[in-house]
Amino acid sequence: MEKKEILQVVIVLVTALFLINTLIPLITGSEKAMVVLSGSMTPIMLPGDMIVVKSVNPDELTAGDVIAFRDPGGKDTFVTHRIVKIEREGEKRIFRTKGDANEEEDFFKVPDSDVVGKLIFVIPFAGYLPEVTKNKALFLLTVIIPSVIIILDEIRAIIEYSNPVRAHKIEHNNIKVSRRSYSMIMGKRLIAIFLVSGFIFSGIAIINLGETGSIVLQKDNKVENAGFLPSVCVLLPEDSKNRFAVEPWYALIPPNSEIQAIAPGNMNLTISSVPYVLPVFWVISLAEINPYLPVVAEIALYTSIFTAFMFPLWYRKIVLGRKIKRMRYKRLLMLWKRTLNLV
Repeated sequence: MEKKEILQVVIVLVTALFLINTLIPLITGSEKAMVVLSGSMTPIMLPGDMIVVKSVNPDELTAGDVIAFRDPGGKDTFVTHRIVKIEREGEKRIFRTKGDANEEEDFFKVPDSDVVGKLIFVIPFAGYLPEVTKNKALFLLTVIIPSVIIILDEIRAIIEYSNPVRAHKIEHNNIKVSRRSYSMIMGKRLIAIFLVSGFIFSGIAIINLGETGSIVLQKDNKVENAGFLPSVCVLLPEDSKNRFAVEPWYALIPPNSEIQAIAPGNMNLTISSVPYVLPVFWVISLAEINPYLPVVAEIALYTSIFTAFMFPLWYRKIVLGRKIKRMRYKRLLMLWKRTLNLV
């Protein structure tokens, strides 16, 4: 890629990230995207993450859902906590909530009219992006300077093309260059890089993979992490209503450590214990579909990222010189002569 193309790609990416806060609500139908300010829901969402909440009918909410609601303290902010209990006061539903990182339930009650939406996605660290506009030096380096370079380059192109004779000459040269150049993806090398990186990341994942699949949880159980990476363990009862019967039903486990999982008795559930290389919210969401899906997603994601990062090894833009072109013509001419002689 040319320098100009690289700068254009960078500016497009930065601009797209700045527009996330505006576009996501329009695309998903959500009320808004929010930035996490506190650690009350750690580790499912961390300070600086951006979360997406979708407007829902409060009657559809159940215990275990993470909701965003207006701050009962009257501040112009929102609180995002998990529903632990649902009560009724007349015709209204009242939600009792709790931050996953908090020991106690919230002291306040949340009426259904204060609910803004339900958490549907977490974007790690995206909440820091709006801060770039406040940091003048960073904004200058990432947006202003690249934009000025592209604008100056476009002005130069406009001046050059203002002369019809010169514009025709430039276009003629561009056509000649385009005819002599082509992009080539080296398929065998691409496949080899993908397979090798997939093998490496699969090995890392398997070494750090804990117990995964369907199990019967006893009253008192130990869940171990024998790997060298932190792991995310998710314990999901077959009946989602019993999610809070398991304590804890999800946890971060440091390397070479274990946690105690307590259940009321023998309980059928699925367990997913995978390396902590994806956001916890993503791991939980994938584990709810299939306990093996988180580790498959981790391997696929990091293999794809590594393969894309190594694109100089499998992608090339080749420009054919005049000598190569003449050699092709000579070879073609020789082939025709041989054919005619054979005839």
